[in-house]
Amino acid sequence: MSQINRLQTIDADTLQSTAYEPVSFVVDDLLPQGLHLLAGAPKIGKSWLALWLAVTVAKGDPVCGMGVKQGTTLYLCLEDSTLRIQNRLFEITEDAPASVHFTTNSDTLGKGLEEQLCAFLAEHPDTVLVIIDTLQMIRGAGYDNTYAASSRTSYPSFPPAPKTHSFRRSSFSVQNRFAGF
Repeated sequence: MSQINRLQTIDADTLQSTAYEPVSFVVDDLLPQGLHLLAGAPKIGKSWLALWLAVTVAKGDPVCGMGVKQGTTLYLCLEDSTLRIQNRLFEITEDAPASVHFTTNSDTLGKGLEEQLCAFLAEHPDTVLVIIDTLQMIRGAGYDNTYAASSRTSYPSFPPAPKTHSFRRSSFSVQNRFAGF
C-alpha cells in the first residue's frame, strides 16, 4: 500500500499570530516581486514591453502613474542580437542607465542558468527585476510542451524564484535576494 502524503496545515491561531513581511512590489500595486509569466500572441509587443519595463524600473520612473522600486535590472533577450536590442533601446530612450544589463545568451535550466543568475545577483545585490525572454529558450531541447511541464519549469526547477509569494524569510541568501524576500 502506498504512503499517503499528509496535508500540511496551519491552524487559525498560528496563522493569525505569525508576523509576515509585507509583499514587496517592483511596480506599486501592480507587479509584486516573484515569478510572473507574460503571455500573449506572437509579435504583439511583449519584448518591447519587457525592454521598456527593464529601463523604466532601472531609471526609477513611474509605470502608468505607479511608483517603482528602483534598482538594477537584467534582461535576458535570448531571441535577439545586441544590434536589435540597441536599436530598440534607442527607440525607447536616449539615456538608458548603466543599471540595465542585457545578455543574448545563457545556459538552460538545470544546465547552469540558475548558477549564472545567482552569480549575477551576487555581483549586483540591488537587482530588483530579472526578465527572461523567452521561457522556451531556457528550457532547452526535448521539453514537454504541456501546461504541467510549464508549471514544473516555472517553480520547482528554478531555485532563485520563490515557491510561494508569501513565505517568511528565515535567512538572507542569493535565492531570497532574487525573489525579493
